Amino acid sequence: MCCTWFRRSLETPLRETHLKTGGTPAAPALTLLLVVFALLVFGCAGKRTLLMEQVRTELRNTSAQQALAAYEKGVKKNTQRVDELLNLGLLALEAGEYDKALGSLKEADRIAEERLTKSLSREAASLTTSDRVRAYQGTVYDKAILHYYQALAYLGKGEPDAAVVEGRRIASYLEVNARESKHSYKDDPFLQWFSGAMYETYGQHNDAWISYKRALELYPFYGIEEPGYLCRATYAALKEVGASEQEAALLERCGDVDKDVNPDWGRVVVLCETGIAPQILENNLMFPIMKYDRRDFKDDDERSRYSEELWYRGHDYEYEESELDYFVRVALPYYPEGYAGTETRRVSVRGEGIDKLAELAAPLGSILRQDLNDRMPAIAARAITRGIIKYAASKAAEDAGKKDSEALGTILGLGVNLLGAATEAADTRSWETLPDQIFVADFQLPPGEHELRVIYEDAGGMTLTRYDLPKVTVRAGELKVMRARCWK
Repeated sequence: MCCTWFRRSLETPLRETHLKTGGTPAAPALTLLLVVFALLVFGCAGKRTLLMEQVRTELRNTSAQQALAAYEKGVKKNTQRVDELLNLGLLALEAGEYDKALGSLKEADRIAEERLTKSLSREAASLTTSDRVRAYQGTVYDKAILHYYQALAYLGKGEPDAAVVEGRRIASYLEVNARESKHSYKDDPFLQWFSGAMYETYGQHNDAWISYKRALELYPFYGIEEPGYLCRATYAALKEVGASEQEAALLERCGDVDKDVNPDWGRVVVLCETGIAPQILENNLMFPIMKYDRRDFKDDDERSRYSEELWYRGHDYEYEESELDYFVRVALPYYPEGYAGTETRRVSVRGEGIDKLAELAAPLGSILRQDLNDRMPAIAARAITRGIIKYAASKAAEDAGKKDSEALGTILGLGVNLLGAATEAADTRSWETLPDQIFVADFQLPPGEHELRVIYEDAGGMTLTRYDLPKVTVRAGELKVMRARCWK
């Protein structure tokens, strides 16, 4: 409640009542009010951090229901925040509440689409307060993997036709993103492969082949070894399509992959998610502004370019003390170094006469770090621009106050400076319940009923978690998709 009041108070311009009343009596009260504002800022951020720590603890104790209950209690009912809806949707999926998961994820998708049209008022406010007031619409990666989780929720409900629609939406979204994105994350091999698997559940082999082929092209982007099952899946789809020239090229690349395909067996895919993605934290940096730096800008674009120059010049820029004018303090988001998102090093799917190794298919933690690195120049430029504007405001307040007295000018300048510091905060909103890594076991089984379990092991070969999958009925030529999650 206090956080909501505080945000509203920041959107109201400070009234210069201290000037009307003669000045000095109101100035200390203004300073005290600004200090209270600062405490409220840290209180808002701290509440969210504590909530996520509680949720993560519940998840590591394998209590998805309690984690969902804790998160629902900690966020506003009927929230319209995209990050909260994404977290609610995934937690509901973990708890087996598929309708609730779909409701939250679809709402997040809807709001994110609406926010593609930027709110000019919020953009302007972000230059006087912080990026936290901007309309958060999720990252490019959030919007891509959102359809993956909606597909899993539909599969959990027993609605494979709706899951196929989400698979198609993945392919469509990635196609547009690959064409228009300016970031290094343009397309995604794991999600392309998953889209192909969804196509195959409905016998759409041509579309499946296109997605698989794209995944083969993209895996170098991840910086991990291409999963061995990908060639087999691509070749099987290609044989259904019947393109002999492409078959020959694929066999040359993949060797004897055709010997691994048995048309009389069924195909089983087990998605083995593990760990928890890293949290975004806040880092405070001081950028030196030199006396020889520019002071006047003809427009906002010119000032933004100057701010970007300061970012690339660096906060550790070496300078002569005599040339220093002042420091700009900025708060920037970052992922902590050395974060171990999962203890898992080996995953296998086992059953009677079955022991299949799952392969690393998606290093989500690494993808999220790269995505933030891609966005950092723009984030930093906004933060530095904001710092310059706040500094100019404090100097203007100081100069205005000095018309009455030197002391009043000092107090007003300090007060506006404190307000700038109190409102400066990094935007640490993110989809915090995502896994750190996804392993995939993609293999064939003979027709019949099978009982399977997923074994997650650490670097020493010790079992971290055993996840018993529901009994699966395999039929010749059919594809079954299953999912397991380990939080350690």
